[in-house]
Amino acid sequence: MKSKNKNHIFFNTWIKKIAVTFFVMIFLFQLNAQTFTAQMVLAARPTSLLSDWANHPEILNYVVTYYGGPIAGNYSAKIIVTFKDGSGNIIGTSDLNLLPARIFASGTVILQSKDVVLFQTIRFTGNVQRTISVTGRLPEGNYQLVLQIVDAKTLQKLTAEIIRPFFVMSYQLPILMQPQNQSVLMAEQARSAITFRWTPLAPAPTQERISYLLQIFEVMEGQNPMQAFRTNQPILNQEVLGVTQFIWQPQLYFGDSSQNRKFIWTIQTLDSKGFGFNNDVGDGRSEPFWFEIKSAKEIVKNRKE
Repeated sequence: MKSKNKNHIFFNTWIKKIAVTFFVMIFLFQLNAQTFTAQMVLAARPTSLLSDWANHPEILNYVVTYYGGPIAGNYSAKIIVTFKDGSGNIIGTSDLNLLPARIFASGTVILQSKDVVLFQTIRFTGNVQRTISVTGRLPEGNYQLVLQIVDAKTLQKLTAEIIRPFFVMSYQLPILMQPQNQSVLMAEQARSAITFRWTPLAPAPTQERISYLLQIFEVMEGQNPMQAFRTNQPILNQEVLGVTQFIWQPQLYFGDSSQNRKFIWTIQTLDSKGFGFNNDVGDGRSEPFWFEIKSAKEIVKNRKE
């Protein structure tokens, strides 16, 4: 009888050890199963205006699957973002001290630009940073976007780098058409209305709204047109939406030859954030034209001379 009890106790102990070992193995398996997979879909030609990426979910989809399991629980990780130029040189990357951790639950989540590409945490290199500071945009050219998930504490890599190329387009600022450069307008007609025309921004942006600002400056006595353009305040600062012409009713006196006047004008192309559309200096201004207003008598006199 005692022998049977001993055997029974031994059997129960053995079963318990097997059960403990089994659960330990499951626990270790769950810990080892803390793996991630990720996929990235990136628009080939996103807007160059970086602050606008968050407003366009179609620019980036980052699909992350975490195989955590009930024992392992949620996982704290960071998504490192790196920008490279077309040659693969790093031009910007996440500052890990500023980059917030993200908690992943078991399963799949689809992240967008606003969730992943946190521009306030990305440090760009010198020339690129200067351009972004002035224009808010990446310069035109070929780029690569690189994403990788790491452990929030140890920075252990949890996924391989995913690299996708993209291209920032260059744009042709509007070209002024009318009044033509160095043209002479008749005062008797100009006093009632002057029509300004220009070409549109090309190609037309598909991901952001633009507006045109017609600016007219008067050339004062002793100034040349470019001096007036750089130093004077505009006498007209007119926003124009959706069209490429504007009729100005100057309400100025152009009575005789002593009242001849010169003006210089330009179009400033603005994006949805109020930034001048991209050119070298970032103000979005087209090459200006100047014109002169003279009386009919003065025009005839000049022709005879």
